Amino acid sequence: MQIDRRNSVNHSGFYDHSVNLDTLRSDRLQKTQDSMKKHGVDALILTDIMHIRYTTGVSVMPLWTAVNFAHYAVIPCEGKPHLFEYPESIPVLSHMKQVNFQPTTYWQYRFSGGKPQEMSKLWMSEIQDTLKSNGISSGKIGIDSCDFYGFQALQNSKFTLCDADEVIQDARIIKTDDEIKLMLQSATVCESALFHLEENIKPGVTENYLLSCFWQKMLELGGEWCFTRLIASGYKTNPWFQEAGNKIVRSGDLIAIDTDMIGPEGYACDISRTFLCGNKPTQTQLDAYKYSVDFINQTMELCTVGKTYEELAHQIPKVPKKYTKQRYPVFAHGIGTDDETPFLGFPDQVKGEYPKGTLRENMVLAVEFYAGEEGAQDGVKLEQQIYLTKKGPKLMTLYPLDEKFGY
Repeated sequence: MQIDRRNSVNHSGFYDHSVNLDTLRSDRLQKTQDSMKKHGVDALILTDIMHIRYTTGVSVMPLWTAVNFAHYAVIPCEGKPHLFEYPESIPVLSHMKQVNFQPTTYWQYRFSGGKPQEMSKLWMSEIQDTLKSNGISSGKIGIDSCDFYGFQALQNSKFTLCDADEVIQDARIIKTDDEIKLMLQSATVCESALFHLEENIKPGVTENYLLSCFWQKMLELGGEWCFTRLIASGYKTNPWFQEAGNKIVRSGDLIAIDTDMIGPEGYACDISRTFLCGNKPTQTQLDAYKYSVDFINQTMELCTVGKTYEELAHQIPKVPKKYTKQRYPVFAHGIGTDDETPFLGFPDQVKGEYPKGTLRENMVLAVEFYAGEEGAQDGVKLEQQIYLTKKGPKLMTLYPLDEKFGY
């Protein structure tokens, strides 16, 4: 695919100093609180690290706090967020005046000295005190993730519980100008990491080595982590979703990567590329590559403001039978600080009614396809990231496809 830079968003470099992070965080909180009011939710109790970062701007030891409840927040429908934080981290975060801080109460079995039920009651008591300080003594509370004892304590409270993810996804779906700028920054970091990976492709290296090339450059430029290890070569590209290992790359192998990258300030860049180790692709590789490019290009062109999700799903190109069984589960999904709504599947795979919704200005979508015949040697994974405007979709990622396939 020849990327048309005239229809792409200009990159502003690794660090866009026009982004005021305090304004960014204030805008995201306001979007969340507006969504809460729309859904009739009085407060949110959040343990999901991505939800917490979106609403407060705080990220502390994210991979550790993703599995240990040492970092949780109360978000009232009006006023400041209240963050219960790893005690030793609070002094480091004292500059963040838009958030109230309090030390965490640990209630999980592993941290509670064998008293999870007792400590979860204390935890809930502190949550209720925080809610009361915001004028909330009853009402509807959104929650996201919790363990058994925490959820039991929530159920024993006088609040009506509901799902927090629905509220936050509604807030996230439309991006502010600052969010778009930060996503372009993440795209620049991701493209640099992809270049470093591509220039290290040669016979004899391992998938793990190529993964380390991507991560090294990504981390060097301010990226944070990747959700997956989706780098595969040769026979491991078919079927898709085999992660990097000690397999050695051989001449003639395809090398495919889905970046799944969280970049600076927590914004994602989710694109996929497939490269050839060698000079001349096979006909099977060429066919899979060409179809993936054509599918993505045609689908991106169809992503216009005002079109319903269902209309889009019924307009996308028909998938040839040879690629149908192993195709990717969705052809597009939202992206921002995480994989986000909508997730748009192929109509014949969706059970029941197709998801409701309409493409809107300032949505960001990842459009993707995997082409791999069942039993074939290789498969091709490609993905682009676009930003929707009134004038049509614009590419956010400028990294070229492999010219050995004629693009």
